[in-house]
Amino acid sequence: MPALRVTGTRIGQAALAVAIGVGAVVLAAEPAGAHGVAGIQPSNFSTRVLTVTPRVAGLSVRAADLGNKLELENRTGRDLTVLGYDREPYLRVGPAGVFENVRSPAVYLNRTRTGNVPVPRSADPRAAPEWRRIGDGPIVRWHDHRAHWLGTINPPQVQRDPGSSHLVQRWTVTLVRDGVAITVRGEVVWVPGPAPWGWFAVAAALAVLLVVLARTRVARPVLVTALVAMIAGEVAHVLGSYEGTTVAGTTKLAASAYALGGIALGALALTWLVRRGVRATAPLLLLAGLFLALAGGLADVTELYRSQLPTTLPHVFARLEVATVLGLGTGIAVVGALRLRVTPPPARRPAPARQPVEVSAG
Repeated sequence: MPALRVTGTRIGQAALAVAIGVGAVVLAAEPAGAHGVAGIQPSNFSTRVLTVTPRVAGLSVRAADLGNKLELENRTGRDLTVLGYDREPYLRVGPAGVFENVRSPAVYLNRTRTGNVPVPRSADPRAAPEWRRIGDGPIVRWHDHRAHWLGTINPPQVQRDPGSSHLVQRWTVTLVRDGVAITVRGEVVWVPGPAPWGWFAVAAALAVLLVVLARTRVARPVLVTALVAMIAGEVAHVLGSYEGTTVAGTTKLAASAYALGGIALGALALTWLVRRGVRATAPLLLLAGLFLALAGGLADVTELYRSQLPTTLPHVFARLEVATVLGLGTGIAVVGALRLRVTPPPARRPAPARQPVEVSAG
C-alpha cells in the first residue's frame, strides 16, 4: 500500500513484536519457564534435613533443588546404601562409584515428581539386588517422594491458614553402612511468601516514570540507562538460577532460552539506540521491551510471592530484578509504540496541462 510506504515495515515489526510477546507468555507458562529449571519452580514448601543418626565423619545429606532432590555425599571410603520405600537396597555410593538397583521399585517411581509411572514386573523389592553403575561418586542426588509434599493441592492446615507457617510432614530415609543403619530425619514445612503488591507497585511506578521521562529531552539517556539496568538484572538472574540448581548445564541453558533471547534483543536495541536515536529504534524498542517484560518479568512473577526461590541471589534482589524488568520492559515497549508514526502518502503533483497542437495549413 503506498500510503504506508516506509512505515508499513515498522508497523509490521510492531505486529511481529506482539506475536512474539504472546508466544513468550504461552511458552513461559510451561513447567520449564524462563528461569525455572527442569520443573524447579518457586514454592512455599521447604524441605529440611534435621538429623543424621548416628553421625558419621565424611557423610552429609542435604535437600537440593527446593526439595526436589536429596543429596548424599559419602567420603567415608566405604560403601553406603540408600534403602527404598520397601526398605530394599535402592542406591549404593562408595569408592567404586554410584550404583542403582534395577530390581528396586524406587528406581522407577522416582523418575517423576508424582510417581505416576509404570513399575516393571522385574522390580521386586524382595529380589536380590542387581546393581547398575550410573556415576562416579562420591555424590548422589535422587528424587525422593518421602521428602516433599506429594499432593496436588495444599494440605488442609495450609488451606485453613495459608498466611502462617505449618509443619506439613516429617520424613525418614534409612541408610546402611557396614550393616549399621543410619537414619536421616527431616521435615517439610509450609513457609508463606511475601505479599506481591509492593513489587507490582514498583513495576508500575517504573513504567510510568520511564514513559514520562521519554517525552523529554533526556529520552535517549533515560532509555539507555533502562536497557542497561534490564540487561544487567537479567544476566544476574540467569546466573543466580544457573548456580541455584543441580541439573545439567545444558538443561539450565535450555530453560533460560527466553531470558537469553531477551538479553540479546535488549543488547541490540541498546546498540541501535546509541547509534541512531529513539525514533529510528522505536520498532526494536517495542520488540525488546515486550520480550524482556514477558520473559524476564511475567514468566518469573511467582518469585514475587513465593518464599522458596531456585536461585543463589538474595531473595530481595531476585524479586527486585523481576519487578524492575517487568516495569522497565513495559515502559520501553510503550515508548516504542508511541514513537511509531505512520507517514502520510506523498502529495501527488498535478499532471502538466497538455498544450494544444496546431497543425499548419500549408
